[in-house]
Amino acid sequence: MLKELLIKNFILIDELHLDFKGGFNVFLGETGAGKSIIFKAIDIALGAKTSKDVLNNPEKNALIELTFEDEGEEVVISREISKTGTKPRLNGAMVTLDVINRMREKLVDIHSQHQTYTYIQQKYHIDLLDSYIENTDSEFKSFLSKFKEEYLEFKNVTKKLSDIETFEKENTERIEFLKFQICEIEAAEIKEDEEEELNAELDVLSNLENLKELTYGAYYSLNNDDSSILDALNKIKYNVSKASEFDNSLSETESAFIDALETLRDVSNTLRNYSEGLEANPQRLDEINERLELIQKLKRKYGDIFETYEKLKAEFETLQNGFMSHDDLKKRKDELLNSLCELSKNITQKRKENAKNLSILIEEELKALNMECAKFSISVEELENFVLNGKDRVEFLISTNVSKELAPLVKTASGGEISRVMLAIKTVFCNVDKVSTIIFDEIDTGISGKTSVCVANAISKLANSAQVFAITHQPIIASKASDFYFVSKKQADKTSVCVRKLSEDEKPNALAQMALGDVSDNSLTFAKELLGS
Repeated sequence: MLKELLIKNFILIDELHLDFKGGFNVFLGETGAGKSIIFKAIDIALGAKTSKDVLNNPEKNALIELTFEDEGEEVVISREISKTGTKPRLNGAMVTLDVINRMREKLVDIHSQHQTYTYIQQKYHIDLLDSYIENTDSEFKSFLSKFKEEYLEFKNVTKKLSDIETFEKENTERIEFLKFQICEIEAAEIKEDEEEELNAELDVLSNLENLKELTYGAYYSLNNDDSSILDALNKIKYNVSKASEFDNSLSETESAFIDALETLRDVSNTLRNYSEGLEANPQRLDEINERLELIQKLKRKYGDIFETYEKLKAEFETLQNGFMSHDDLKKRKDELLNSLCELSKNITQKRKENAKNLSILIEEELKALNMECAKFSISVEELENFVLNGKDRVEFLISTNVSKELAPLVKTASGGEISRVMLAIKTVFCNVDKVSTIIFDEIDTGISGKTSVCVANAISKLANSAQVFAITHQPIIASKASDFYFVSKKQADKTSVCVRKLSEDEKPNALAQMALGDVSDNSLTFAKELLGS
């Protein structure tokens, strides 16, 4: 239950600190006094959207802190609001709003006018029914969780299959063309640097006579002429060797000269062998020209042949894999479809069974709320196709008069009737979900007289199993509360909201003021009778 509430710098509240007990706690005050601001602060602390507009003083941060007692332990949830954002905390540690929202589901149920609107909309009825079932049937929760998981996979697989089928139609010709291009390049069997090597060989074969003449001429000059260079160098070698015999310092010069002479002899031999080895080969020349022409043709077509070849292969493999995965996906789709059919059958069965039970419980509560002739039923109809939460359409139906047939809640119930339907639902759900604190923001809309008594008794009964907070303008409902909190506005230099817990002696005056607008003997007598009852 909620034990303490601290609010600072929030809308019209400078600072407010309240302590609470269990049972029924009611907030009283004139219309516009600021009662809803308190519940709005609690809602924001528990994860509702907010903005910097809630800052009373824009230069300071706002703080809302809630202290709960949960299963014997103290839980503190707070939210600090600044001009730039908010900081949610759990027991002093920074957490995400997802964490706060999970705590909210466990600790508090806030029923606002917006939630009333939500409850009457058909699209939310399936969530309400499922919430009821999940609290009483763990197997249903497992079925539903697995269904949602497999449904999302089913949608994904179906989309992939559709994409592949479209892809196959569009890309069959592309695959064949890629095959042709890849085979054309592979058939050429071109190697890295082959073009450079062929051009080098072509230069040799194309200049054969010149090469023969030049290399043999060089050899002849070195070795075969009467005045050949090697002969002249041999004579020089003799002179250097003789000189080194007389002077040892010339020995290194002699060695260097001999090495150079031997190198030149090797060059001479190489030139002779090269020249003698050159032979005209017209056939090879034609082969090289044909090969180079093929390479040039492929380069004109593909640019960089090797880079293009890798790209073509990669695209081909991607397209081929798309075709190959089709059968696997089709098999998985069939498996998921069978599983979804079985799961949805179980889910529908449980919904129909629990819809009957929940309808009976809500109808009983409606009768206790002065709707003796009311009939309530939850319709569960199977859809043609799957949706995220199964294959069902759920809708709340009601008849408030004996002569009327059951009809959709959204079209039938008046404002006061809807308030009582909401209270009936809350009462039933409180018995199964065990939320420790329930907050009603003006549950008394559209009711009066005997109905007010019935609503007051229902809330009082609810307060036996949960802590209840409510804003009300009905003295009959307020009289059932264990604690009264009076909300008023103080007008000084600026407007501010004040809240004061009333003593036992102050309660009759507060009820008298609510009943007749002033405190008189008659209104006080009425108030004391209400409190006494």
